[in-house]
Amino acid sequence: MSGSDDENVRLENKITELEKKRDELENEILDLRSELEDTAKALERYKLIADFAHDWELWFRPGGSLEYVSPSSQSITGYASGEIISNDMLLYEIVYPDDRKEFRAFIKDALNFTGLRRSLNFRLLTRTKQIRWCEIKCRAVYDSRGKYLGQRASINDVTPLMQALGEIRNLSAGKEYDARVRDRYLRELEDKDRELVSQLVAMSNKNETLQFVKNVVTRHLDKCSKEDKEIFIRIIDQINSTLVSTDNWDNFMLHFEKIHPGFFTRLMTRYPALTNKDLKLCSYLRLQMATKDIAGLMNITIQSAEISRVRLRKKMGLTRKDKLVEHILKI
Repeated sequence: MSGSDDENVRLENKITELEKKRDELENEILDLRSELEDTAKALERYKLIADFAHDWELWFRPGGSLEYVSPSSQSITGYASGEIISNDMLLYEIVYPDDRKEFRAFIKDALNFTGLRRSLNFRLLTRTKQIRWCEIKCRAVYDSRGKYLGQRASINDVTPLMQALGEIRNLSAGKEYDARVRDRYLRELEDKDRELVSQLVAMSNKNETLQFVKNVVTRHLDKCSKEDKEIFIRIIDQINSTLVSTDNWDNFMLHFEKIHPGFFTRLMTRYPALTNKDLKLCSYLRLQMATKDIAGLMNITIQSAEISRVRLRKKMGLTRKDKLVEHILKI
């Protein structure tokens, strides 16, 4: 077969390969279009139901801004949904001053997955300065792929109920129960963090040992026979594949998200310029791990780990007075 025939065969194979990829992409596009159509229909149905709901429905994005406010806001507050969406602060300004701090904390806890209360009673001032008692409940919203989209809030006017009760009581027994629940939750969280840190330290020690073996083998490569050299090179390749494997990190992320849900979403929302390496460092710092162990996990030197911390501080815009770990613990 001549050179031109070989070239034609290669071209035909390449064309066949490209046509196969094109068909695969077209199928993916069709699937995505179908999924988008289903999502659009679902959103249309939700909006139709929410627009005519008796309760006041809201949708908070992960960062806290409003995505949707139902028209029923006007019957409860006197303010149209468009007024509230165009001015995010209005939602908090109409809350009765004495309840405003607790209301903000409830929304923040819901967005950060740190709240224990499923609902909150609060007062608001209508456009005509009438006091209404309301109850708010929040629930996390996810799309079909499991991506966190924020919180859906439902606000119900409970003024008639409160008037029937005659007074609003904050029973000390209720406060004591909330405190016990919170303490139990914090203890469980600490136990899970300790378990995760223990696994990561073991992983760091393993990486450190493998790196040591690799360095020793590398130093003796030039001194050994050709046959031994081939064996040592295979050993080094095996060590490298183990050190750079992403399986451990993927498993860690899944486990970490179960303990601290929404942490990476909040990080990327607040600091979109963070890289995957930065996210790893943030998660290790969130667990308050030692720099030595962090260096072992990231396959870098302790000095490089310190430099990574300095760069992370700059990306987050922290001053010298700000403590990096304390800042990350608040996210």
